[in-house]
Amino acid sequence: MNKEITLAKAAFWSLICGIAIITNPNTEAAHAAGMAVTAPKQPCIVRISDFKLDNTGMSYPMAILKMALGKTEKEYGPCQIEMRPTGSHSRLLKQVADGNIDVAWFVSTAERENSLQPIFIPIFQGLHGYKVMIIRKGEEEKFANIRDLEGLRKLTAGQAVDWQSTDILKANQLPVDTSGSYDQLFTMLAAKRFDYFPRAFHEPVNELEQKSNLSLTIEPHLLLHYVAPDYFFVSRTNKALAERIRLGFLRGIADGTRDRIRESILKLSDLIRTIQPSKRYVIELENPTLLKSIPIKQKDYWIDLQTAPN
Repeated sequence: MNKEITLAKAAFWSLICGIAIITNPNTEAAHAAGMAVTAPKQPCIVRISDFKLDNTGMSYPMAILKMALGKTEKEYGPCQIEMRPTGSHSRLLKQVADGNIDVAWFVSTAERENSLQPIFIPIFQGLHGYKVMIIRKGEEEKFANIRDLEGLRKLTAGQAVDWQSTDILKANQLPVDTSGSYDQLFTMLAAKRFDYFPRAFHEPVNELEQKSNLSLTIEPHLLLHYVAPDYFFVSRTNKALAERIRLGFLRGIADGTRDRIRESILKLSDLIRTIQPSKRYVIELENPTLLKSIPIKQKDYWIDLQTAPN
């Protein structure tokens, strides 16, 4: 089994990777001055957190990172990616800050922006702030008459203990039951430990396919929303890598590559037809973790699901 997993990972990365980070400290200054930049002779290594190959929520930002680095390869040279186990969100944050992991992606908070260096382009275009709820099959009626926060406060959400969304739900006075295990949250919901499991718009369809042994479904009436920019983060000392990702990301937005990747991996058009966000009641939540740095005026950085055609 371990051999099969290793072979699967090798095949996956042969398709999605083949990218590297600059190692020449003079590259950024030379690029800014309009000088020719010589690619490094040896490809360098970008260390990221290990993740499941079937997790689209992770493979999509990985593909965007590949895009950004690939579109700057002429200036900076090629790269290779190395996956390393990192553990919890809090542990991963520390490893990026310490320079043991080169790139990670998180929904932004004041703490994360203060301790790490963000690239201020939302990877998922705000999709993490649109929450649909996974519930138990047969309990749809429990949510049918809820139209506001007051009604939702009568029920309990399930979330991981160290997720940023957990803090946001609690800040809006929504009862939350927590677990240290993502997978356990599905079994806890099925066992009636809590009433609903809020998931980012692009997550629940794929997750329910993987958890088909549990009697769970997508709640059909509601859409929770708050502003949630998610960025690539690097250590505060790695300014060259931050600039390379920013430059390549902008190029990918301008030429339409980002949108094609989003459709290929997330299949957003299909999700919109399935979940029908414009036909749902929207409950707005406050996000007290936001900083003023959010690029809210950059319209091509965001998706407005409330006006998206079904």
